[in-house]
Amino acid sequence: MLRISVEEAAMNLKSLLERVARGEEVILLEQDKAVACLVPPLQKEERLASMKQFRDSLAIKGESLSATVINARTEEHR
Repeated sequence: MLRISVEEAAMNLKSLLERVARGEEVILLEQDKAVACLVPPLQKEERLASMKQFRDSLAIKGESLSATVINARTEEHR
């Protein structure tokens, strides 16, 4: 993984983008602190797998939203 200053990256942006397109990651530094990371985009299959994994990780707790609304309306009319 290449680590490069923001100023140097600005001067060599095209070559950096070519490296990223080949799969390399580039960390941009400002005063020796990482401020950004250039990474190749995920392929469609990777994006979809990532979203599915996220959705599967969600655990719904408590009652459903419709039950909450019905209960709240019932409580209002008492």
